[in-house]
Amino acid sequence: MKHPAVRGAEIRRIAAIVSLAIAACVLTAAAAPRASKAAPRAAPKPAAVTPDSIFTRDIVRYLADPAREGRGVGTAGLDSAAAYLAWHMRAFGLTPGGDSTDYLQRFEVTTGAEPIAPCGLDAGGRHFGLGDALQPIGFSTNGTLAAPVVFAGYGITAPGFDYDDYAGIDAHDKIVLVMTNEPGELDSTSKFDGSVNTPYAEIRTKAINAREHGALAMIVANGPRHHAGEPPRAPRGEGAGYMSGGLLAAIVSDDAAAALLAPAGLSLRALQDSIDAAGAPRSRVLPDSARLTVTLRRQRARIANVAGWIPGRDTSRTLVVGAHYDHLGYGGEHSLTPDARVAHVGADDNASGTAALVAVERALSERVRRGWQPAHSIVFVSFTGEEMGLVGSGHWVDDPSRPIESIEAMINMDMVGRMRDNKLMVMGVGTAAEFPALVAGANRAAGFDLKTSSDGYGPSDHSSFYKKKIPVLMMFTGAHPDYHRPSDTWDKIDYRDLSRVAGFVAALVESLDARPRPKFQQAKADSQTVGRIAGGGGYGAYLGTIPDYLQTEGGVLLSGVRENGPAAQAGLQGGDTIIRFDDISVGNIYDYTFALRSRKPGQQVRITVKRGGKELELLATLGKRP
Repeated sequence: MKHPAVRGAEIRRIAAIVSLAIAACVLTAAAAPRASKAAPRAAPKPAAVTPDSIFTRDIVRYLADPAREGRGVGTAGLDSAAAYLAWHMRAFGLTPGGDSTDYLQRFEVTTGAEPIAPCGLDAGGRHFGLGDALQPIGFSTNGTLAAPVVFAGYGITAPGFDYDDYAGIDAHDKIVLVMTNEPGELDSTSKFDGSVNTPYAEIRTKAINAREHGALAMIVANGPRHHAGEPPRAPRGEGAGYMSGGLLAAIVSDDAAAALLAPAGLSLRALQDSIDAAGAPRSRVLPDSARLTVTLRRQRARIANVAGWIPGRDTSRTLVVGAHYDHLGYGGEHSLTPDARVAHVGADDNASGTAALVAVERALSERVRRGWQPAHSIVFVSFTGEEMGLVGSGHWVDDPSRPIESIEAMINMDMVGRMRDNKLMVMGVGTAAEFPALVAGANRAAGFDLKTSSDGYGPSDHSSFYKKKIPVLMMFTGAHPDYHRPSDTWDKIDYRDLSRVAGFVAALVESLDARPRPKFQQAKADSQTVGRIAGGGGYGAYLGTIPDYLQTEGGVLLSGVRENGPAAQAGLQGGDTIIRFDDISVGNIYDYTFALRSRKPGQQVRITVKRGGKELELLATLGKRP
């Protein structure tokens, strides 16, 4: 919803209100609801505490309290966080930038899957029902299938490891039975990395591999060598299951797996021991058929970006400052401790960036109270759904608080609370010709040891703006071992430096406001300096595409391609939808990731895209992943 500018008398009215609201906010921020009994007892070092850092500390403590449920999509804790952030905007006198006269911009997402009747497996003359014997996997399709069964070992096809569980067997139109993990689990001499799973161990990767070998269903059993007796887990009710794997899928108990293998006189433990000892598959067709039924009800939730703005003198000019406030909830597939179903409180990722954003809102609102009116309208947005694939910022740029063509620059903050050795990374300095000098000028007072990156693409919300050819800057203080773990807690944040980052961003905004419109430019792709915000690199070959994560089915829609990358050289372009990658059907981003991981740099691949209502086949030579 686009809102008209506020002028003249309204500015003076806001200034009067803000003078009272700021005082109220400062007095009551620390008194905001907080489940303090669950918070860590350790406090920041006294030397790091200033009035500004106390303010940011209180915000981080509220957002990173376990009572916020890890700010997971679909949780009441995320809603509470949104209301808390909107409360601050109202207290600062910001103009609402959400729906109608609200600060919340609401939209709906699919969050998970709930198993309902009928669900079950009939095998070996026995029925295994929903519960401790069987649980659907969240990405399963719905339906019933009666078909022959094939045992396909670990369900892995890994040319780089000279290993293929599907070699020599025909899985077409069959149910495949596979084990969790991969050969040689916990064995340091395994051809796979026995201490840490490779991507081939991922259940979704196994499902896509089964589907690409023609299977119509996949049944997963825990490898009994290390996981005997573990019950199957129910699909997550939040944050998972929103993209279909394209086949029926369920995980079953040891008894159900035994019933599938018994007609062949086989045991899962003996098969696993044989595979692990030989480092070679032991796949085979089983003599009996089975019947699998899966029914899942997809769960949806309404979530919200939180947006407010300061009106400027020139209604045709806008600056945006943002940070995402969501996190992983109780864990899930993006957690680095996936077996721990506890609140992942996300103090650094990204309560820290959100607290810095609120601090910038406060600082600039106080300037308005003292009579300042910026040339630009300055929009502040706390984005949701970042951990799902930038869905909140993607939604906002499609329905912005101010006209998209008026936005001259966007500044983003993600993981800015764990500074080491005074180092601050600023990404996106190559997205406008003026940015290197602008950033250096603002740092003269801040005094950071700046590390810069040119690229405007990266694993955070600024990418959604860069796709729209808007210059961007992104603040980041570095990765750490607590990333995407429950241990990312409020007491580990350096609040003095967090407040310094907020002050640096406020100075950048003021400097941008005093300048002509920065000139957008396509930046050099150098984002390997950060990897996935925690510093991890990718697997497989490199194509250089920028997917639009808002499309979850029907192929992978591209927002753009990296300049001079393999995709651009092959003729792919923004607006294309990838539907096939060689012989692999691409229905969603997981299929696409599977396809890339299965290829090597230097290989030539055929990519089929939809463009303008027609299908087009392009040849690309894959590069090495940065």
